[in-house]
Amino acid sequence: MKQILFLRHAKSSWEYAVADRDRPLQPKGMKAIKAVAYHWKALFCSFDAIISSPANRALHTATILAHETGFPFSRFFLKEALYSFNSRDIIYHVKQLDEKLNKVIIVGHNPAFSDAADYFSVKPTPELKTADWISITFAATTWKEISKGEAEFGSKKEALRNS
Repeated sequence: MKQILFLRHAKSSWEYAVADRDRPLQPKGMKAIKAVAYHWKALFCSFDAIISSPANRALHTATILAHETGFPFSRFFLKEALYSFNSRDIIYHVKQLDEKLNKVIIVGHNPAFSDAADYFSVKPTPELKTADWISITFAATTWKEISKGEAEFGSKKEALRNS
């Protein structure tokens, strides 16, 4: 069985004149990902790896998630291919994951993540807002064989309500 969790980066700032990949998180984005990490700590800690886009906002989101949950940084990786807004790139990357990993959190961007989650899910999935996640569980035992799986959704709104 394989499981992928798509986590969209937290709310970023447009306040600074920087390149897209260098945009930082807003303070409310940091608060939101901390609440998400706390609310679903047991779920996140059950995964084998966190793989993040190298964009500042995604990397910062993933780092906060790891720090707040106590997720080991030895199982934290950056992947240039995740800095994409195209779902085909994300789908390809997921199907190429290391077979030693059964449960993987990937942190990145929309519209790619929402579209990829919808592609992999048996049922239509909601659009990922900032700091939202969709986890999809597959019956397949290899990443190359995954197709349609069962999705579970978590929203920052739920986490913030309960924080």
